[in-house]
Amino acid sequence: MNFKSTVIGAGPAGIITVCQLLKNNMTPIAWVDPQFNCGALNQFNHIPSNTKIQLFLNTLKRMGWIEDHKEVEDPAEVFKNFDPNTTCELGFSYEMFKKVMVILDQTCKGLLAKMESVVEKIENLGHTNKITLKNNCQFESEYVFHCTGSKRNTIETVDASLYKLYPTLKEIDLYAAMSPEDVHQHITNEDTVCIFGNSHSGILAAMNLYNSPNRPKHIYIFQRRPIIVAEYLPNGKIMNDSTGLKGRVAEWAKNILIGEKPKCISEIDSAEYKNYMPLCTKVIVATGFQRNTLPIISINDMELIDNKINYDDENMTLVYGGREISNNYGFGIAFPEKVLDANGSYQHAVGFYKFMLTITKVITKLQS
Repeated sequence: MNFKSTVIGAGPAGIITVCQLLKNNMTPIAWVDPQFNCGALNQFNHIPSNTKIQLFLNTLKRMGWIEDHKEVEDPAEVFKNFDPNTTCELGFSYEMFKKVMVILDQTCKGLLAKMESVVEKIENLGHTNKITLKNNCQFESEYVFHCTGSKRNTIETVDASLYKLYPTLKEIDLYAAMSPEDVHQHITNEDTVCIFGNSHSGILAAMNLYNSPNRPKHIYIFQRRPIIVAEYLPNGKIMNDSTGLKGRVAEWAKNILIGEKPKCISEIDSAEYKNYMPLCTKVIVATGFQRNTLPIISINDMELIDNKINYDDENMTLVYGGREISNNYGFGIAFPEKVLDANGSYQHAVGFYKFMLTITKVITKLQS
């Protein structure tokens, strides 16, 4: 069977993409994922979100197919006991997307084919794409949407020599550090912990360390710039929307880090980190993410080199050697759209609602 659209990945971006393709009649759809368990979102149960619940609700309302089939399941029920202007743990958004998948399972017969596998190769033929799965299934698809996610940076990304220089240094996984339920299992009161990065994830890790019953004796935050806090403007816009701290993390930073800090926390220019590494027993890397490896993509029998595949952050097409890869698009955390912030600078838009806006815009344009 040939397909109009193929979606690779079943995390939030993949789920939203499927919903918008259904709404715009870009069917039939092949949906490929090895697990269909909402991507990495299932690892974030106890991690505080920096998104107000109202934006989760707005995301659902803009996902047309789901809004039209609420009689099957209402994902908004997950948030019924919350004030929409507050935040929550990301586990609730995981439950929301699981309910969305229930709706898709029950309402898309003949329109959506779920394939529990991995895409190994895409042969781009210009007008179509020949797709091969790990289980040797093959089919063609006019459009391919890569919602393949990202992996967090590690100490090797920052400085691969640190383990050789400090063989007793231990890295705390970023996801564990971001969870107040988990971080205390990885630290003691005798530890000195350094954090690379002071964006939302880095400051969330610092907050969890500070609030832990096993609070380290010292926390170093290595930063390239001062802390940025998002500002909600009277016109409804948000200044520093994608780069600024929000919610509980922003309030903690204002109270603890901005101004006179506790003696157990030091903010250090990242250029000076090597001077402090001999003091540290544990390290947390919160310097961002790198996209996951894409399937092998070939054009005219030439396999493209993965780390040279880029994307146009305005129209979301994949790009190689300065040329678009026909009908291949990237969405989600690995491929954020460039947008103009309220402060007048360009930033990459990260967050479920922002992904939904990008995906809707691109798919609507393709369908028109």
